[in-house]
Order: sequence, then structure tokens, then C-alpha cells
Amino acid sequence: MKGDVALALALVAVFVITTASRVQFPYVLDGLLYLSRPVATIVILGAVTALYFYKLQVSALVAGLFSIYLLKTLWTNWPKSDARRLHLEVARDQARFDPDNSIDLQFANGTAKHNLPVLLNKPFFPELLVFPPSAQTQREMNG
Repeated sequence: MKGDVALALALVAVFVITTASRVQFPYVLDGLLYLSRPVATIVILGAVTALYFYKLQVSALVAGLFSIYLLKTLWTNWPKSDARRLHLEVARDQARFDPDNSIDLQFANGTAKHNLPVLLNKPFFPELLVFPPSAQTQREMNG
């Protein structure tokens, strides 16, 4: 029981520090949001359920209260926040310089090649039509 109370007090301290400093755990929430909001909800509530089944009822109660705050932040504030939008835009901008994501860098490095297209059905006339076509080419094609 003493371990349960100590864990509950630690969770209360984290909750108080979080609400007092208005920190929204950007890295934790962003990591959870990569899973999607429903999966993140399942993970958070699963952690509370695991605490309850391991006979840590006081810690589960405190974690349940903390999860309400996290889930409210996760479902309302954080997905629409400027910090998350800015973080995603910076990551998308920096991805241009990653050779795995940038087709321009792949062509420059020579890791990507472009093979010229090959016509499966060859045209019956040997040369391509040049515009404006000559009088002889127009007679051949139009009769």
C-alpha cells in the first residue's frame, strides 16, 4: 500500500507541475498523436486500467484524473494548436533535404534514374510530326 501511495503522490506532483506551468507535454502528445487520437486514448486509458488491475487503486484514481486532463488536451487543444502546426510544417520543410524523401536530391545523387519511355506500338511513319508540317508531309498524311 505504501508503494501505491508514493506512486499516487508522484502522479499528483506531475499533474500539479503540468497544470501550474501550462506545459502540454508536446513530445509525449505528439508521439501519441502519430498513433492517431483514438489509439492514443486507448493507450492512456489502458495504462489507467493496468494500474487498477495491479492493485494500485489510489494510483489508478490519480492517473484517471490526470488522463482526463491529457485526453481533453489531446482531443481539443493540441491538434489545433499553433505549436503542433508549426512543428509539422518545420518537419515537412526539413524533409526536402532528406535524400530518402526528396526526388530532386535522389536525381542529383544518382540514386534515382529516369528511363526514357518506349513506345510499344511503333508509328507507321518514321519521323515525328514537326509543326508546321511541310507540304509533302501534309500530302502524305492527308492524301
